[in-house]
Amino acid sequence: MDVAAIELVTSTSQRPLKARQQGEIRMSRRPWKDARTVADLGNAMADWLEGRIAPCPSFCDGGPDDETRHLIPTLVACNRAGYVTTCSQPGHLPTRGCDGRTYRQRAFVKGWISDTHLLNRIRAHAKRSGITVIAIRPGGSSHPTVPVTEADGEVCAAVGFTPGHRRLIASDWRGVGSNAVRELRTATQIALVDPEWGRDTLWSALARAVYH
Repeated sequence: MDVAAIELVTSTSQRPLKARQQGEIRMSRRPWKDARTVADLGNAMADWLEGRIAPCPSFCDGGPDDETRHLIPTLVACNRAGYVTTCSQPGHLPTRGCDGRTYRQRAFVKGWISDTHLLNRIRAHAKRSGITVIAIRPGGSSHPTVPVTEADGEVCAAVGFTPGHRRLIASDWRGVGSNAVRELRTATQIALVDPEWGRDTLWSALARAVYH
């Protein structure tokens, strides 16, 4: 597998996003700048998912794609609990795309957690449900990539790679409060992937963990 040809899902967005025309969203980005903790970032992300505020300055303008909208309640609950989700998609079985290729997806979500108790709870619920857990602590190395999207059998998106905490934070969290950035540097990057293509067991497991 040629890793260089794979889209490594590292951008800060509830993947995938629809870009909107410049100026369509004119809501405040102040909550991102004022964030002092990872919990503050989680509340800001939840507000963005609900359409209350503009995206983080490093995001593209827009909102979650239609395929992600049914996941918003669970994603909001995760973020309010302290799991700051930055990338996610539902699973789906092989489906022909507009380009004529056949796509399939694994359900996954990735983000940041600074609360150790929440981290352990999410890991426990995920593992009981057969969900793959990839957790990278500060100074940790990349995990072998796990494909999450294929087109005609070719991997076009994967999770598990990290360029390192500081580089990823500098890229994905531009424009947020400096205190929040400092706390992110001590947080754990965590991705959850349903190993079965097209299945959405991940979301019920995650809901049980954050509503605990």
